[in-house]
Amino acid sequence: MRKIIALLTALLLGVSAFADVIQVNDSSRDVSDTDIARRFDQMTLKKFYSSENFTVVENKYDFPANYVPELSDSIFEMRIKEMDANSPFEYRFNDQVKKWITFYISKRYFVGRLVGVSMLYYPMFEEQMDRYDVPLEMRHLAIVESALNPTAKSWAGAGGLWQFMVKTGNLYDLNVTSYVDDRFDPYKATEAAAHHMKDLYDIYGDWALVLAAYNAGPGTINRAIKRADGETNYWKIRHFLPRETQQYVPAFIGASYMMTYYAEHNIKVQMPKYMDWQIDTVMVKEKMSFQFLSSMIDLPVEDIEFLNPQFKKQIIPSSEHNHYSIRLPREYIMTFVENEDVMYDSLRRYREKADSLLLENNNNSGGSTTNNNYTAPTDGSSFYHTVRSGETLGGIAAKYGTSVYNIKSWNGLSSSTIYPGQKLKIYGKQSSSNNTQTNNSSSSNNSGGGTIVWHTVSSGESLWGISQKYGCSVDEIKQLNGLSSDNLQVGQKLKVKSKN
Repeated sequence: MRKIIALLTALLLGVSAFADVIQVNDSSRDVSDTDIARRFDQMTLKKFYSSENFTVVENKYDFPANYVPELSDSIFEMRIKEMDANSPFEYRFNDQVKKWITFYISKRYFVGRLVGVSMLYYPMFEEQMDRYDVPLEMRHLAIVESALNPTAKSWAGAGGLWQFMVKTGNLYDLNVTSYVDDRFDPYKATEAAAHHMKDLYDIYGDWALVLAAYNAGPGTINRAIKRADGETNYWKIRHFLPRETQQYVPAFIGASYMMTYYAEHNIKVQMPKYMDWQIDTVMVKEKMSFQFLSSMIDLPVEDIEFLNPQFKKQIIPSSEHNHYSIRLPREYIMTFVENEDVMYDSLRRYREKADSLLLENNNNSGGSTTNNNYTAPTDGSSFYHTVRSGETLGGIAAKYGTSVYNIKSWNGLSSSTIYPGQKLKIYGKQSSSNNTQTNNSSSSNNSGGGTIVWHTVSSGESLWGISQKYGCSVDEIKQLNGLSSDNLQVGQKLKVKSKN
C-alpha cells in the first residue's frame, strides 16, 4: 500500500530534481558531453574495474587483433530491427541512437570488461526480471545507470547497480544502516529495480516511458504528457523532457546494441575472476570483519569485498535477531562451514579477553576492540598431521582450532590442494587422534624461550603474519620493538623471538 501511495504522490508532485526544467531537443549535441556519458566514463576509473582479476577471452570471429570494423548505417539499422523484432521494448534507429552506439563501441577496452562482468550479474538480473514480468532486455539499464559497478555513487546520492536514492530504496525494503547499505547489494537492489519497473509499467503501459520515469520521476513524465496534449509515446514527448532524460532512452538502445553485437565489433571479452554459477551464499551468525574471515578461509579480502559490496566498513554485523548472509565462491563455502565453530569460538574468546583488558585498564581511551587478525591461541608446541583421504585444509584447521591461512603459512603452501600421506606442521594443542606426530625438536620452546632474530618487513606483510611465521604473538613483537600500533613500513627491521 505504501508503494502505491508513494507512486501516486510522485505523479501529483513530481520526485525528480529535473521536474521543473524543460529543455528543447538538442540532437546536434555530442553525447560525450552528457551526464550519462560522463558517469559512464567515471566508472572506468573506479577500483571495481581497475582490478587485475580479469582474463581476456578471444573473440569468436577470426578478426585480426587490432581490427576495428567500420559499418554503414544500414547495418546498424538492420541489427536494431532484429532486436526490435525479438523484444516488447520498441527499439528504433536514428541519429541520436547512432551517436550512443558510436560512443559505447569506442570504449573498446572498458566494454570488454563490462561484457565480462555482465556474465556475473546478468543471470541474476534475468531471474528477477522474469519474476516481475519485466522484459529481459531491461537488464541493460544497469549499464546506463552504473556501468555494472555495484559500488557506483552519483553526485545526487543515488547508489548501487540500479542507482536508488535512499528514499526510493526504502519503498522497496532497501535499508541503510551504519554497516550495511542494501542499495549496494546486487541481489536485493536488482529485485527492487525489477519491482519498481513493474510498478511504473502498471502506470504507463509503455517500456520506453518506464525508462524515462525511472530516470526523471513519474511526476516529470506526467507533466510532459500533459504538455504534449496527452501523447504517451516517448519519442513524441521527448522535447518536453529534461536534457538527461532526452538522452536516456537512446543511451539505453545504444547500450543494448553494444551488449548484443560486441563480438561483431571485435571487442575482446575480459572475464572476471568469478561467474554467477560459481557463487553461493552462507549465513554469518557472529559479527566479524572481512580481514578475520579472510584469515580463516584463506580468501583475499579483495574477493570478499568484490562479492559483498553492501558492507560499508568491511564488517559483517550480527545480532541475536538479525544475521546477514554473504556470498562466497562455492569452493570456499565448504571451508567456511568446516571452520564455522572455530571462527565463532575464536571471536567470542577474543571479545571476552578484550572486555577483561578494558576493565583492567581504565586509561585506555577509545581504542578499537576489534582484532581483524585474531587467531586461536596456541601453546607454542608443534606436531605433524598426516593427511588422510578425503580431508581438506578447512576440515584440518577446524579440527585443531586454527585457520586455513595459518596451516598454509606454517607449511609454505601456495594453494589449498593437499594429498593423502602429506605431513602438515601444526601449532597448538595436539589432537588425541592417531594421525598426529609430535615434533620433539620444538617442545623446548613451550616455556616461552626462543631465539632472537631480525626480520626485514616485505611488501604486504603484517605483524600477525610475521608472528605466525616465527611462532610468537603480535604483542611479543610489539613489546620487543616498542611499537604502539600495528602499522609497518617496507624495509623496517623487527626484533623477533623465533620459537620455530
